[in-house]
Amino acid sequence: NGTLVTMNASREVLCGDILIENNKIKKIGKNLRVNAPKINEKYHRIDASRAWVLPGFIQTHLHLCQTLFRNQAENLELLEWLRKKIWPLEGGHTQESLRLSAELGLAELLKGGTTTLLDMGTVHHTDAIFESCERAGIRTFCGKAMMDAGDGIPSSLKEKTEESLEETLKLIDRWHGK
Repeated sequence: NGTLVTMNASREVLCGDILIENNKIKKIGKNLRVNAPKINEKYHRIDASRAWVLPGFIQTHLHLCQTLFRNQAENLELLEWLRKKIWPLEGGHTQESLRLSAELGLAELLKGGTTTLLDMGTVHHTDAIFESCERAGIRTFCGKAMMDAGDGIPSSLKEKTEESLEETLKLIDRWHGK
């Protein structure tokens, strides 16, 4: 009984019901009835009479490693902001602080209806981002940032090209398709 924003070919917006089975939409229509004597642990009814039912959102550019760094020198130009604030903070991440940063960002995304994300990763402790995304159950496309050269990059973020590529291959082996 909600206002449904569909993603069908006609992009219809209609009032109706959605039947979901095994985490997939089985049927959309009006006055759908579940063939069960009562609503139980297999069937759960949600009254959406005052709600909009939207498809999941897709966040296509994200830096979960930077969630904890919000409001840091917001009036700086991009490269100055990165060099003076973000890169030094990012280079100081531990496995635990990166996990907390990712989990906070993921909680906000999930609460807002995001179901898929593309994260740019970070140089060190990248497994923490993958692990947090896996625990959150969100569809994730993520990689490892590589910083082997460039002006103003702190030593805490610089790495040797070969080591970066080796770590990337290890991450692919551990996480691709999870």
